[in-house]
Amino acid sequence: MTLTDEGPRLVRLAAGGGVVLRLFGGVAIWHRCTPATREALGREYADLDYVSHRRGSRELRDLLEREGYVPERTFNAAHGDRRLLYHAPDGSFHIDVFLDRFEMSHTLDFSARLELEEPALPAADLLLAKLQVAEVNRKDLTDAAMLLLDHELGDADGPGRLGGARLDEACGSDWGLYTTLTDNLATLDGLTESLPLPSERIATLAARSAALRRRLEDAPKTRAWRMRAKVGRRKRWYEVPEEVHR
Repeated sequence: MTLTDEGPRLVRLAAGGGVVLRLFGGVAIWHRCTPATREALGREYADLDYVSHRRGSRELRDLLEREGYVPERTFNAAHGDRRLLYHAPDGSFHIDVFLDRFEMSHTLDFSARLELEEPALPAADLLLAKLQVAEVNRKDLTDAAMLLLDHELGDADGPGRLGGARLDEACGSDWGLYTTLTDNLATLDGLTESLPLPSERIATLAARSAALRRRLEDAPKTRAWRMRAKVGRRKRWYEVPEEVHR
């Protein structure tokens, strides 16, 4: 069993039981990308990440345990209203399930986004999750590069599309998220030349990153965004996520 096979299998199994479950993270990005991009920038995946609705968490727990997944009981007892952690039957990987909201450096609400596409969240949400990391690493940036290479920026979600309307709304209402995301796009620009890609694909990646930054700069901003912008970087604009011991 590979994680790229197991990821969508559990989505289908959950759907059969009336539970909405969507991939996100590295495996989700792998599924949204072309074979050429997978070959160039894909990697070994160590775990499976999902989002599901809080209201169906009891049914999801039952399903995972029927499949042999072992709950991290202490963690689930403390955090089970917003996040669940399970280990594979053989202990070789774990499953992280966020319930409606993804809370790390920034908080992203996925509750209205789960039914739009399958087996993974829309590309815009996957990109937000990767680029909301305040202390971003090369792995996250490479995953973001995969999305930008294979998704053209537009307004709507869909296959091969990066939903700009979703990005506008998320970043236009949250100065902190906007700042982290645009900082990380600038960092990605500095990494682009070192990626194992032909020159024409490097040019595509650079152009799409620049277009996204321009769009986010030009997008309407809320009053709360403008008020927080006045404080700027004098006050920390992101959370330091709690470390999860698996």
